[in-house]
Amino acid sequence: AAETEAFLQRNGNVTNNWAVLVDTSRFWFNYRHVANTLSIYRIVKKLGIPDSNIILMLSDDMACNPRNVRAAEVTNNAQNKGLNVYGDTIEVDYRGYEVNNENFIRVLTNRHAPEVPRSKRLMTDSGSNILVYITGHGGNEFMKFQDQTEVTATDIADAVAQMHEAKRYNEMLIITETCQAATMANKLRSPNVLAIGSSAHGESSWSHHSSPEIGLSIIDRFTYYTLDFFERRGISGFASGGSTATMAELFNSFTRTQLKSTPSPRTDLYPRDLAQVKLTEFFGSATRVEITREAFPLDGDPDWERKVAAEAAEAAAAAAPSSPLAAGESARRRAVAAPAPSKPTPLRRPSEDAPVVAGMVALAAVVALSSLLFPSGAATTAAA
Repeated sequence: AAETEAFLQRNGNVTNNWAVLVDTSRFWFNYRHVANTLSIYRIVKKLGIPDSNIILMLSDDMACNPRNVRAAEVTNNAQNKGLNVYGDTIEVDYRGYEVNNENFIRVLTNRHAPEVPRSKRLMTDSGSNILVYITGHGGNEFMKFQDQTEVTATDIADAVAQMHEAKRYNEMLIITETCQAATMANKLRSPNVLAIGSSAHGESSWSHHSSPEIGLSIIDRFTYYTLDFFERRGISGFASGGSTATMAELFNSFTRTQLKSTPSPRTDLYPRDLAQVKLTEFFGSATRVEITREAFPLDGDPDWERKVAAEAAEAAAAAAPSSPLAAGESARRRAVAAPAPSKPTPLRRPSEDAPVVAGMVALAAVVALSSLLFPSGAATTAAA
């Protein structure tokens, strides 16, 4: 309808936001990769994307690792002792060996077995903006999953192409934090896709700092400075929709001095000016609503009101009796069909039981007299 087109032109085509957050590494020494993923998870939840719209994939459960001195917690900042990015309300969709290259591609393309529950599916459509964040160990055009399998740049490009053909996204932002991360975007060819990697071809991606308490590096540099940008600009401002921070500002905030590597965005597939793209378009849920007093034809039929009114009139006519006689007959049939109400059993008074008692006494007397007159046969017959 014309109203729909006008609304979308004013507000853009996005109607919902989703996030796919993936940690591809297991084992205790990869603690920082889990912390990276949970850090982004906390940002998108803070900015309004619900768990129902987040696919969280964690290869290992660091919170419950026996070597974790902070049981049931994961931290990303050694200076903030009370910070716990694991939290009490986390919803992990894929855990342990479920996190593999096959399931990752299935999530993107929605090619699941019938028994896979809705909570593990990326239920997007042509109005969805999708954030894909993936962290772990990788190299030139590949990312390892748990040191066993790998997903390549070609795999991801093919999956995104299938999503485009199936109208499963409006716009997509792909963030990769690994060594030679920018190469994971080399094969992308679908429109409306924006990508950035934490390091360029031939470069490593570095951790930021370690925790003496944990005994390991607890966050990588790219994720740390992404969080720092959100904190400096005020997460509460983002959540309330008051922030005007853009994707260009975030990308320009990364420096080689901070990251020890070259942050490498790919923007040629993305038609919009990054200075006009708010961060909340990918990291938050910025639903747009306009209120109108006019009825809107949801089924696309311009005469839908007349159609609905006619159907309602037909239903009322079918239910109403055609004449007073018919009305009386209908009422009589309903009365006959209705079950008669059950009556409660009245309590018996002692006077009503008197005849019954007298009869029982008379019968006992007859039996006794018979046994006296016919001692053998009558008794035998009575016993029988």
